[in-house]
Formats: sequence, structure tokens, C-alpha cells
Amino acid sequence: MSADFISRILCNELNVRAYAVSNLAVAKELSTIHTTTPPATLALARTITAAALLSATLKPDSDQNVRVKFTGNGPIKEIHVQADARGSMRGYVANPLIEIGDTDDKMSFPNLIGDGFLSIIKDIGLKEPYQTVLPLKKNDIATEIAYYLTYSEQIPSAIIIGAKLNENMELTASGGVLVQIFPETDLTVIEAIEHRIMNKNFSVGDILERGESIHSYLTEIFDGKPFTVLHTMPLKHNCRCSKELIRTIMKGFSLEELYDMREKDQKAEIECSFCKKKYLFDAEELSEIISLKMKGESH
Repeated sequence: MSADFISRILCNELNVRAYAVSNLAVAKELSTIHTTTPPATLALARTITAAALLSATLKPDSDQNVRVKFTGNGPIKEIHVQADARGSMRGYVANPLIEIGDTDDKMSFPNLIGDGFLSIIKDIGLKEPYQTVLPLKKNDIATEIAYYLTYSEQIPSAIIIGAKLNENMELTASGGVLVQIFPETDLTVIEAIEHRIMNKNFSVGDILERGESIHSYLTEIFDGKPFTVLHTMPLKHNCRCSKELIRTIMKGFSLEELYDMREKDQKAEIECSFCKKKYLFDAEELSEIISLKMKGESH
């Protein structure tokens, strides 16, 4: 299975559910769009995996979606990835041009993001989305997400995320696994799985780089116990931006900003942060936005 995908998995013998993600193509596409240097490429790829794993817990083929955002005072500043229940993803890095370090420490996520916060917003179709904001624990992305799941969703979870670069600093592997217990499952089950994850002499990245399926990693951490793949769906990059959406966002600009665009430049070019696509609004379109905004403010 070479294309990117998300799988939902059940292991009856251990009484756990699992989600597996392989996302090299999406990570490479977004890294190319944002021209990321290797440290930013790794951070973005791992955040893509984290968001994809969380999206796998949503109701399949629904309008539900999840947003994962890391914000900090480190050189990368911010990573924002969105994923929906149909396998569509988009994301960006605020500072994609981070210098390449001479040591692994310069590539580590805690050093890249610094002190800051993890924000997760889950929209499951209610009146308001669920939003959780947690201070970062200065751990890797997988540990930060595991803490969120335990603290906010009260679900003991084991999560492993892997991404690898080759000697040419090209991304060669990206994916991960999330394992969660059911309410009646003994806590020692997830503890044993975590122990096997920590003591493996190979990583998710190693398996994916060799061309093996992410499912083979589950065989290892489930200690050979059989499991069933309940559902697998494709994962893809798909930005939902449009000119109408950008127009709506522009209505949030101040009248002073809109007047300035129209009078000084006779146009406005707005770039989507996620896919870098540019949208052009001429003077007439700006006048329409100004008119709509003034009508809205008069009510």
C-alpha cells in the first residue's frame, strides 16, 4: 500500500482500538508548497501525522474536523494543521526557513517551538467546536498529543510518530500509530504497549523507509496478537480555500484597511496561508466588500 492512508483497527484479544497513518505524500507536498528547510519539514510532517491520527477518531465520512496548532517563542513560531473525517488535510509552518543545525538538538521539536501552547479544536457538528489549549511540556509531538488525550479526553493512549530524512535531507518516511483502550480494558494493557514502543530497536520511520506497511508495526507492539483492519481510507492534501471564503474573511478587515487597498493599489492580492494560492480583488470588488461591510455595521 504505497498511497497515503488512514486505517481504523481493532484488537479483540487486547481489547484496544488503534489508528494507523502513512502520510509521506501529503507531508512532501506540503513541505514543497511551503519550501521548508529540513528541521521545519520534520516538524510539519510529524504534526501532519498527529492531526491525521486525531481525525481518525472522528465519525467517518462526516463533516467533522480537527485542528492542531503548536504556537511558541522558538524559531519555528507556529505549526498549524487541519484534517477532516474524509481524509483531507492542509497545513503550514509560520517560519519554514529555519537554519539547519549541526546536531540533533537543533532538529528537535522542543527547541524548534520553544515555550508555548498546544491548541486543539474539534468540530463535531455541535453549536460550538470543542477547544483545548494546553501549555507545552517541552516534549516531542507524540508525547504532547498523548498528554492532550489523557488530560482533555480522558482516554489513556499510546502514540508513536515517525519521520525520517535521508542523507540528502529529503523526507523518506512519515507516519504513526495511535492505540487507545476501552473503558473496561485493564490499564496494564496500554502500559505494556507503551513499554514495547519505548524498547523497540527500530522505529515507525525505519519500517516505512523500508517500504513496509505501518500495519506491521502494530504486529510488533501488539506482541503478535491478531488484529482486524476495520476500515481504510485515502489521505490527501486538499485546501478548502476559495475566493468566496477569502472575501468573507476580508469583511473582517477594518474600513481603513479596505479603503487603503482600493485607493493606493486599486487592488488587493490575498494569499492563503495553507496552500499559498493567491486571490486577486480589483477596485470594484473592494468597493463591494466595503459596501457590504458598511451595511453590516449600520444594523
